[in-house]
Amino acid sequence: MKPPAHSPLLTEADLTLGPGGQPASRRYGDIYASRAGALGQARAVYLGGCGLLDTPARWAGRRQFTVLETGFGLGVNFLATWAAWRADPQRCDRLDYVSLELHPVRAADLLAHAPRELQELAAALATQWPLPVCGLHPIALDAGRVHLLLAFGAAEDLAPKLKLAADAIYLDGFAPARNPQMWSPTLFRALARLSKPGAVAASYTVAHAVQHGLEDAGFTVTLQPGWGGKRQRLQATFNPIWKRTRHTLPAAWPEAQPRHAVVIGAGLTGAACAHALAQRGWTVDVLEADTRPASGGSAMPAGLAHLQPSADDNLLSRLTRAGMAALRRALPPQAQDLARFSPALLTPADAAEAQRMRDWQRSVRLPPQMAQWTEAGWLVDSAVLANQALCAAWLESPHITLRCNTQAAALQHDGSLWTVLDPAGRCLARAPQLVLASALQTPQLLAASGLIPAADWLPLHALRGQAQALPARLWPALHELEQPWMGSGYVLRLPPAAVRLLQPAADPQNTDWLLIGATFESDGSALTPEQAWAHNRASLAALTPQPPLPQHPAALRHFIGTRAASADRLPYCGSLAHLAPLLADPQRAAGKQLHELPRLPGLAVCAGMGSRGLTLAALLAETLAARIEGTPLPIETDLADALDPARVALRRLRQGQAGAGTDRMGSAPVDS
Repeated sequence: MKPPAHSPLLTEADLTLGPGGQPASRRYGDIYASRAGALGQARAVYLGGCGLLDTPARWAGRRQFTVLETGFGLGVNFLATWAAWRADPQRCDRLDYVSLELHPVRAADLLAHAPRELQELAAALATQWPLPVCGLHPIALDAGRVHLLLAFGAAEDLAPKLKLAADAIYLDGFAPARNPQMWSPTLFRALARLSKPGAVAASYTVAHAVQHGLEDAGFTVTLQPGWGGKRQRLQATFNPIWKRTRHTLPAAWPEAQPRHAVVIGAGLTGAACAHALAQRGWTVDVLEADTRPASGGSAMPAGLAHLQPSADDNLLSRLTRAGMAALRRALPPQAQDLARFSPALLTPADAAEAQRMRDWQRSVRLPPQMAQWTEAGWLVDSAVLANQALCAAWLESPHITLRCNTQAAALQHDGSLWTVLDPAGRCLARAPQLVLASALQTPQLLAASGLIPAADWLPLHALRGQAQALPARLWPALHELEQPWMGSGYVLRLPPAAVRLLQPAADPQNTDWLLIGATFESDGSALTPEQAWAHNRASLAALTPQPPLPQHPAALRHFIGTRAASADRLPYCGSLAHLAPLLADPQRAAGKQLHELPRLPGLAVCAGMGSRGLTLAALLAETLAARIEGTPLPIETDLADALDPARVALRRLRQGQAGAGTDRMGSAPVDS
């Protein structure tokens, strides 16, 4: 069956050996590198052409350096760049390497065709090699100092959805006559939008169409002596004569500014944000109003993170796919007690969902490790995680200071630092970067600080949820359930770290517990614990009609958490719009796009996860950290725009709904 046009599953590379024994592509009828040797070509044409073998190299003394490549192929250019970075004592602190590839090779091919000198690096890369699915796949190497971002998909489609500022560009697709899409004027213009002024591009090809395309995109082209029998190679410097207006490059964190942040909120989202920044070397103060972390929506003993299929591979499907990968990256090395990874069984909650799931059989095309149909329902990539233990693990860092019983009431900005004030107006913390991960309190805090006209400019509503835990032996019909189950309710087998919080000292052998849930209660519809348990039991009727054993009530543990959900059910992740000048002159907002709005410097929001905190927290924390530091964004820009907290304000400004409260707007300085 031919995959649908929107299928994210890609066709892998069809490798063969050319006449001289070099790896080649049957599809394009071309070899992957020069017959004179892939490593020699990588060094002479790409690293040498972009000044990375100079003394000093162009990355010398830099905090961060970004390479953008068209055509990852067998990865020799990346491995050679990584090796050169390792060998250079003046190397940059962090190397980002972003590569576009439509037909990824297999991990075994990377190892089989890696030059002997690069085998160790190829083996490290192969252990993290992603599945052939369209999208962005971040890989952290060398203790997080080297970051490879694989952009799988058609280059002309994906390049406009990248957010980065390239210092060097490797143009290494198959020959223009064999694969013209990799050398099109459209792609060159997209690459120009991703390049810093002065960025250097290099290529083995000197075709006239390539030269003209680069020149039209703003590059100054020169021809240099070739390598490996070729008379010439291409070198180009990005030197645009026009001013950037619509497409701004991400800004690096100022060298003079301390890398110090305050995170408000120590639930899953706040802990993930603190962890992501601490991993990058930031000093982070975490302020939590409750007596301990993992309260509010994170108060359940465990939860389910899972991929969400869809017939059209919609935003949520793409986000949850990326979220599961980010969760794996963010877990501490010894995570066996924190998480149980296994496919979850999704079954329909009602007739409409049953029809949707039947439609998925015709339209969902993903590797079986991600999603596959069975007679019982859909098996999808998932993990059951211990919420409180996961929060504690993310907050356990010498770079992070946690302060509980600390209520933030207002925010002030003096042009360089944000100050967090308590209800009495006393200073709680100061830092150049502030992250609001305080769930339902976030809109109120922003409104009280005069940063939005009213709380409904960042709307969040409460969804109360109740779940129950009980020893698995007390419900024999569920005792042998092999994987998490989710339909109109859910059943999860708790990981050891969650069991330890429930386990009475008098019963050390009873280590097998189930979590049954969960209710969705809006304002005015709160259930008693007895009503909630009756609701949750009834939701399992499709799984088993058999009740638990009569003695179960004495062993039940009840849990209540409150989720914070946005109106469109997508989280908020990003910096806030600076609304004061736009409200003073509403015409300034007319016709603007999200990326054109002025932003409040040093203030970011990460909130509104709803019931998907475990699935998305690590991904959005990665995304926020990349935005703050100006490194390549780990998600496509259309996904980032869908999560932008300024989306609500822009919509209201366009509709002329300034509303009440505009007179209380502050005048924080603009970062335009």
